Amino acid sequence: MDGAYAFSVKHLGTGEAFFVNGDEVLPTASVFKVPLVVELYRQVERGEVSLDQRYILRDADKVPGSGVLRELSEGLEVTLSDLMTLMMMVSDNTATDIILGIVGAERVNSAMRVLGLEKTTISASCRDIIFDGVGGSDLPDEERTLARYEALAAEARRRGGFSGKTRNNVSTTDEMTVLLSLIVGGKAAGRDSCEAILGLMAKCQTGEARIAKYLPRDSVRVCHKEGTRLRLRNDVGVFTLLGLGERWVLSCFTNEVGDVNAAEEAIAKVSRNVYDYFTARA
Repeated sequence: MDGAYAFSVKHLGTGEAFFVNGDEVLPTASVFKVPLVVELYRQVERGEVSLDQRYILRDADKVPGSGVLRELSEGLEVTLSDLMTLMMMVSDNTATDIILGIVGAERVNSAMRVLGLEKTTISASCRDIIFDGVGGSDLPDEERTLARYEALAAEARRRGGFSGKTRNNVSTTDEMTVLLSLIVGGKAAGRDSCEAILGLMAKCQTGEARIAKYLPRDSVRVCHKEGTRLRLRNDVGVFTLLGLGERWVLSCFTNEVGDVNAAEEAIAKVSRNVYDYFTARA
């Protein structure tokens, strides 16, 4: 597979670990929603926000790309819990940017430093990343609408390709493996909050051709979050052998790949190989 790639794996019982390019800083795409949901729960625990607080959807909130809120009517009332569920289950970009505006990118970054993650950094919203990709990075916020995105994307297709700045949020597969391990251990936030995060990740409906593709779902529970951009396919997850309780964490990043289907297949095969390795001795 061409382009950049990295993966990190750790068995949470034995501590056995392996990585390839695990310390390489790469774009996260929607994997950044995991650090975001961690800091959201930390703020809930401190009483700074409530999952029951309500938000009124505006047309100005709507972000291109994945999700359903961009298709719904202005004036819809949703709770912060609803937004969080949409962010983690269907990777809803509109929900994500609303949450990011409430939680604050710098607060997420500060939390990651407290947890020992020095390279994981959120510097852009979903809207920023998506408009950068179609050459709209210099547009003022009020002009970065769904309609303007469609026009820019159509022009990019006529040119024969997308272009623009490559701004993105970043991390390493080593650090994402650490973060997921902290979530499993109830140390990224409170124990109940961490269990709730894993529950959300178990409901993820995107990226099914990646980390979970070749795993027998009747014998392993997969809690994951994927990330997708034009030449990038990522996936990170926690795996639990049902009945045995053995757990491991796997994080896979790619970037600047020529064949994104090949990148997905590579992630799927790495995940299956890890499963075969750990289950051979179970």
